Amino acid sequence: MELLKSYVEFVQLAVEYNLHRAGIDVRDERGAVSTEMAVVIAAMVAIAVVVGGILLTKAQSNANNIPDTVQPPAP
Repeated sequence: MELLKSYVEFVQLAVEYNLHRAGIDVRDERGAVSTEMAVVIAAMVAIAVVVGGILLTKAQSNANNIPDTVQPPAP
């Protein structure tokens, strides 16, 4: 669990760093997440959902194409 937590913290830091370099304020004066950050996170979540759906569909398609029986090799 600690490893996952450290990965999440690293990704948050990386996103904030890159947005800061692009000139987008990650937090406003009160420390709340800015609108730009909320939009970026929403876009990333939408992309992740679409990619997950594509992968799930492809995996199910491949699983359905596995034959039930295998013919013995020809002599």
